[in-house]
Amino acid sequence: MRRTRRKGLHPVFIVMIVILLVFILIVGGILAYVYFQLRSTANNMYDAEFEGSQSNLRQAEVEISEGDPISVVLFGTDDDQARNEDMRGRRSDTIMVVTLNPDTGEGNIVSIPRDTQAEIVGRDTVEKINHSYAYGGPMMAKDTVENFLDVPIDYFVSINMDGFTNIIDEVGGVSVTSEDTFEQSKYSFQAGETYEMDGDMALAFSRARYDPGSGGDSGRQQRQQQVVQSIADELMSVQTVTNFNSILDVLGENIRTNIQFNEMNKLRSTYQEPAQNLDRLLLDGYDERSQDDGLYYFFPDEASYNEVTSELKGNLEIEE
Repeated sequence: MRRTRRKGLHPVFIVMIVILLVFILIVGGILAYVYFQLRSTANNMYDAEFEGSQSNLRQAEVEISEGDPISVVLFGTDDDQARNEDMRGRRSDTIMVVTLNPDTGEGNIVSIPRDTQAEIVGRDTVEKINHSYAYGGPMMAKDTVENFLDVPIDYFVSINMDGFTNIIDEVGGVSVTSEDTFEQSKYSFQAGETYEMDGDMALAFSRARYDPGSGGDSGRQQRQQQVVQSIADELMSVQTVTNFNSILDVLGENIRTNIQFNEMNKLRSTYQEPAQNLDRLLLDGYDERSQDDGLYYFFPDEASYNEVTSELKGNLEIEE
């Protein structure tokens, strides 16, 4: 397992609670108006179907209001027209788990490759882990991630990655510097060059995986984080106030979570320190074709897997 310390609010965590960042605008003198608009958007994002859905590995519910250590899984889903017409459902192309401990002020974040071989909870099949979302939505996906890591997952946040195009266009585009040289769709990117991207360009930039020079899954994850960071920067800028309602509408349409509005506000205050002190954990492993179905899967190294799960459990104060 490799790890790096990164100070400052991590871009993935920014997206995971992106609606909370807009609270910063409250300081700008529009307290009452912003509050009620935010509450309405948060209610649109909240998925009441999963209210009180306790982790299968918890003996008692965690309480954000009490400042308990918590874990959140972030799903970045695809939702294009072709998949909708074929009734194939969404897949979670991005899966990240974050643990936050307000008592110690420490946090962890780890990405799970989409092609990871895992048991799909509720189907009793062994497939690519990102299939779980298409089969059973965020709850089946959450349970599958929990089972794979053997770590309690308390909350989920699901973000429609295709909706990023609308979010980016609403904030007036984003500025991103490419770290790789590659081509994707009709766009060409050069390492070291900074691009002013509209939604379509940013989506192509963040989705490249197989193209020569794009760096595979790890390169794609890095580019997604870059785009997310730029979106967050734009959301926090003064210029976005004029587009406030339309931005909130887009966020409400493309984010789903089982975190309630009052819990979001508590997250913003109590969990700020661990969010600013995230250890980025990397799950090492290898890709190999399965003899059972002939598909390529990602398999984590046992030592790396054990280190990652031990770090996550330790931050959640769970005895092994």
